[in-house]
Amino acid sequence: MAIIKRYIKKNGQKKVCYQAQVYVKGVRQKCKTFKTKTAACVWHDKQKEQLLKNPSEAYQEKPIMFFSDCLNQYQKEALPLLQKSSQQSYEFHFRYFMKGPLSKIKMEHLNAKAVHAWINWLKTHPTAKNKGRKTFIHELKALSTILNWYRNFVDEDFNVPITKKHRKLCYYKSVPPKRPDYYARPEELRIWIKWLKEHRSNPVYWRLATFMLLTGARVGEACGMLWSAIDFEQRMAKVIRIIRWDHNTRRPHIEDRTKTETSARLLILSDELINILKDIKAEQQTEGELVFTDTQGEPLKYRAIQSAFNAGFVALKLPWRSTHILRHSYATMALMATRDMSSVQASLGHTSSRMTEKYAKVIALLNRDTAEKTTKAFNLFGNE
Repeated sequence: MAIIKRYIKKNGQKKVCYQAQVYVKGVRQKCKTFKTKTAACVWHDKQKEQLLKNPSEAYQEKPIMFFSDCLNQYQKEALPLLQKSSQQSYEFHFRYFMKGPLSKIKMEHLNAKAVHAWINWLKTHPTAKNKGRKTFIHELKALSTILNWYRNFVDEDFNVPITKKHRKLCYYKSVPPKRPDYYARPEELRIWIKWLKEHRSNPVYWRLATFMLLTGARVGEACGMLWSAIDFEQRMAKVIRIIRWDHNTRRPHIEDRTKTETSARLLILSDELINILKDIKAEQQTEGELVFTDTQGEPLKYRAIQSAFNAGFVALKLPWRSTHILRHSYATMALMATRDMSSVQASLGHTSSRMTEKYAKVIALLNRDTAEKTTKAFNLFGNE
């Protein structure tokens, strides 16, 4: 009997499972994973008995499948189930699979050495010389997604051969470390908002930045906000739709959905935001539905937003280069102010508190009370 104890990660927690492997005359015929050892043993004995009674069921050779075949099957069966933005993101990475050394490898021969050779091939790819590229980690993650799908839906005996070593190999240029406190401090944000006011003719950028910073809204949620979703009397805004920017054309599209089910939520608006929104409403010449628009009343383009935000970060010598830093900053400052993880989680629209903890860094949980209690516990000075 082959019952193997394994460990899997689920929701960030390490859990034990048991894999039952059925062998007949030294050849593995079936394999399945269970939560308990008892269930694994019962299934193993039943399958072994059936194979011994019906020898014709055993020794069935699996059809030969190359990685290119696996990729084609994934595109037909799994890719259409993803959101449009995710589909375009994966399709962008497929070029590194179809023309690379992996395409001609049989799935049964796809091992760690093959992945290693593919990463070395990536480093010789013309895009590796791009100034902004420092890693192929996103391509490795796409490969991991495809191989995990293959194991779950095509061949459960397949072992995904991606290791920690491969993830390290993907970084072929030095990447400067992130600041430990991955959020923008209030004094940094004040001068940055002021810079946007003074150096951008269109006030939409500092207003959009302020809205994102004081609500924790994603850039797609803020840009997709309609006037019908804002209640001035109740001082609330409903997040029920987003703007998606097409990966190929870069054009914005309004979609009546949110990123996840929990992303649909109510945002409480402060007095400052109410005043800003009223100013926008009064200044808009066209009666459009969108709150934040360009000078023509059209939806904002992501590259224009990113260009405006990053210009301020560069001019002020701040280390940020992403619109998402505003969401991190909101989460951290909200937790510092309230000490209420559940309310911060709800305002961000996160499914689990573990995700919120990644946004609101642990530094936000340190307070004076913690320091005083710890000092008292050590009692280094012999105080009674």
